Amino acid sequence: MRCSAIGLKSPVIAFLSNVIVFMLKLFAALFTGSKTVLIESLRSFGDLLNSALAYIGNKIALESEEGFDPFGKSMYLYVFSFAIGLIALGSLVVFGIAQAISALKSSSTISNVSLGIEFVSVALALDILAMVVAYRDGRRFSRERGYRNPLIRYILLENVYDILGGFIALTSLPLAHIYPAIDAISSIALNALLVTYMAKIVSESIAVLVYRAAPTYDIARAVKIALSNPAVRDVNSIKTFALEPNRYAVFMDIELDPGLSMDDVDQVIEEVKGEIAKHVKSFTYVHIEPRKPDRDLDTHRKILELLAKRRAF
Repeated sequence: MRCSAIGLKSPVIAFLSNVIVFMLKLFAALFTGSKTVLIESLRSFGDLLNSALAYIGNKIALESEEGFDPFGKSMYLYVFSFAIGLIALGSLVVFGIAQAISALKSSSTISNVSLGIEFVSVALALDILAMVVAYRDGRRFSRERGYRNPLIRYILLENVYDILGGFIALTSLPLAHIYPAIDAISSIALNALLVTYMAKIVSESIAVLVYRAAPTYDIARAVKIALSNPAVRDVNSIKTFALEPNRYAVFMDIELDPGLSMDDVDQVIEEVKGEIAKHVKSFTYVHIEPRKPDRDLDTHRKILELLAKRRAF
């Protein structure tokens, strides 16, 4: 079974592999007594829930895209990405930090090291397989859709973290058998990595969900590019919002020379759009509405002054 009409395999592969990985790490933690491996197993259970959400999110966002919806249902990708990030951070607070503190307070004795290494090694191999599938899915999605899928990106980051965590667990098992404090240090390192990754995913998802505006520098640059065309008298308004992290839609009203023909107006609009797309790479969708000159002159100066004040803060 594949996810969505584009044939994404990574959410399904991630879910199935996380079921097996969770069981392997849990058994390894029980047999060895390692707090690091236990944290890995608990986080893998969170990954199991997250991969299920990734599958559902992709299915809703990508299977049915009506033509009257200009941006499709891609916003669902960020809704589910935000949920995934919160679950991951929540599981960190509930399980990860508690286990790390416990490991610091009382170092546990590590046993059955060879058996634990075998279990974690198999889990690591599955994580590498899931990462390769997610990487291929992500590249194909970007190529065919023209934008990045945040849920596939999350699965990829999750697997990169899983692989790094697996290597840390493999290294810590034999060392913690000799030096028990190693287990506590490894636990803290794993939690720090998870905070960094998940905080980034949550912040990027929020930027899209709240329609965060483009950076003031890019907005000002687009205004000046429009004014550089001799047929443009003024810029009445410009609005931007995030389509995806660091990619924005732009809606601009410009005043044109009233003596232009309809063909000339279309040509000027295409020229301005082309220049903005060329020089402001973050503006991936540009829409321009032509207007006749009105009595309020130099509206663009007010826009630029407002942007300058925003930069000052």
